[in-house]
Amino acid sequence: MTMSQRKVIVIGCSGGIGYKTTETLLGEGYFVIGTSHKKSAKATGLQKNPSFKEVSLDISDLASIKKFAQSLKGEEVYALVNCAGIVRFEGKNNEEDFQIWDETIAVNLSSNFFLAKLLSNNLAHNGRFVMISSTDSYYGGSVTASYAASKAGINSLTKSLSLLFRDKKIRVNSVAPGWVSTPMIEGNSQSFYDKLAETNPLGRIAHPEDIANTIKFLLSSDSDYINGQVLTVDGGYTNQDPTLLIEEEEVK
Repeated sequence: MTMSQRKVIVIGCSGGIGYKTTETLLGEGYFVIGTSHKKSAKATGLQKNPSFKEVSLDISDLASIKKFAQSLKGEEVYALVNCAGIVRFEGKNNEEDFQIWDETIAVNLSSNFFLAKLLSNNLAHNGRFVMISSTDSYYGGSVTASYAASKAGINSLTKSLSLLFRDKKIRVNSVAPGWVSTPMIEGNSQSFYDKLAETNPLGRIAHPEDIANTIKFLLSSDSDYINGQVLTVDGGYTNQDPTLLIEEEEVK
């Protein structure tokens, strides 16, 4: 399969990471089928590229995923990259928390399993399946339990899907970003961003292109022997126990 023939599905192409990933892969010569739940100016802008096709998809709804799979009509796809994700804060009341749990698990975790099962015949031999985890998967969260659990589930699913696809030698990997400058974290104060940067050995949070470039690598032949892995891309954010920062201040 030559590069000009390689089709890549990017789920959530209008999101912060999804948009930059789509832009990056188009620049690499891939044909990108990008999905989004709602029309956005970003996705509309991508349509100017003849190698881009936008498709509507509600990743939280199994029926919508089935309809999307049927629309491919046996098309061979080199890679699928699922960049769609949500985070909701729990704690107001139980009923709302239960709804947040169901929605978060559906979008962040279940969608990957459904896509893998429904598109298994479309994915090419030696293809790629990439998911987005998070450094939150290594921790817990009192008001983001559903998000942390969904991302921890992705880490396990990465290994399971690499075994599921062994006959077609499809490499299944995930990227676990730390803090990334995307609409998902908009609304925080500049002092909040400054504090995040201070806790990172590189002195900054990630740009969407940091994650997009990692995905580009995972789709390239340079990653041929990487399979069933979760790549942490956080600038070293998780290299240190946060409590040790307090200790450092105490001994200065």
